[in-house]
Amino acid sequence: MNDFQLDFSETSVETWKSQIIKELKDDAVRIEFIDEIEEISLDITASSQKDHSVSIDNPTNDWKISCSITVENEKTANQLALTALNQGNNELIFNLLKSEIDWITLFNEIEVQYIHTRLKFSNSKQLQSFLASEFATQLENFSFDIDALDSNFESYESTLQSLKSNKVVSVNGFELQQIGATTWQEIGVILSTAHELLNRGFTAKQLSFGVGIGNNYFLEIAKMRALRYLWKQIIAAYGTDESIEIVAHVGWSNKSLKDQHTNLLRQTTEGMSAAAGGSDSIVMHAYDEISTEGSSDFAYRMAANISNLLKEESYFDKVQDPLRGSHIVENLTSIIVEKAWAYFLELEKFKSLNSPEKLEKIKTDIIAKANTRLAKFKENQMKLIGINLFNQESKNAQTWKEELTYLGVPYLIYELG
Repeated sequence: MNDFQLDFSETSVETWKSQIIKELKDDAVRIEFIDEIEEISLDITASSQKDHSVSIDNPTNDWKISCSITVENEKTANQLALTALNQGNNELIFNLLKSEIDWITLFNEIEVQYIHTRLKFSNSKQLQSFLASEFATQLENFSFDIDALDSNFESYESTLQSLKSNKVVSVNGFELQQIGATTWQEIGVILSTAHELLNRGFTAKQLSFGVGIGNNYFLEIAKMRALRYLWKQIIAAYGTDESIEIVAHVGWSNKSLKDQHTNLLRQTTEGMSAAAGGSDSIVMHAYDEISTEGSSDFAYRMAANISNLLKEESYFDKVQDPLRGSHIVENLTSIIVEKAWAYFLELEKFKSLNSPEKLEKIKTDIIAKANTRLAKFKENQMKLIGINLFNQESKNAQTWKEELTYLGVPYLIYELG
């Protein structure tokens, strides 16, 4: 028994490639990953030359399970929040659409000291009202999702700059992705926005980065790794090593309101990308959150369950940067790093946070990509089960809200065509 040995003889790269092509039935084209919209071409058998892993404060890969709640009525929003917390969420995001907020009613019976809460204000009066409330004494448990590209950002700015210990500005890549941006456009705009905020006196500690998660599993993981890597390079120039906070949002572009159960598969794989990419928070938006009927209890519950299952049954929260060293992921990360940095440099020429000229370029570039995506979808080059493939309308079918926009550009919802 002691003489038992296994022969692990060295195999050449060419022999390995030949075996792959043989198993692909001599279809050599399939060893190349090509994404025309992303402008990416990659030989999937190529070895990686660089490690893009960045050390983070989190010793594991754990993330906050976030529930997004629209506040039009404080009592209703409060009940949704309490239900969400009982279902396993440990972070709440309140989208404050009501002009004046009764904070006591909104936070009734919510133990804010044990969770994290993000507030998405719709006007600066809401911010001042919150800071004057009793909950401001527990400010360390709150973050503010105030979009730096919002036309009203200046009305918040002086107050936000004074709050040195909190995440007070959201660099909003999520909605860029929702209107059709590529991975590298999204990161390029994020980096440009964040860099301008640093130039205006904000610190890296005050910034939070929102990203949208699309349906390409490896590409989305590589995108998040690229963002973390590039931000590390930028803040190093400012003499700091503050860890980036990434809030990953799973949105609606490829979701269906006619055949809702197909959404659970897409939400799960996108949640897996967000987790493997190293998100600090995952916001699994209910698939019907932006329907005219509003979110159903079932959709809210399933959104929370996905993160719970990824943690408790799949252990996605146990290993930090699990795809580090994967040739495909490292090479995709390299490509996105290069393309995102080039786009960042293009935007830096404007030397502005949100000038009309800069925003016009961003919109023009993203609209071109969104139009290409729609064209491929309409030509059935992009197949989405339940939308343009095996589509079957359920008895509980819902309808999308009319014309949701970001920066004046409509959301890209494939089911709307």
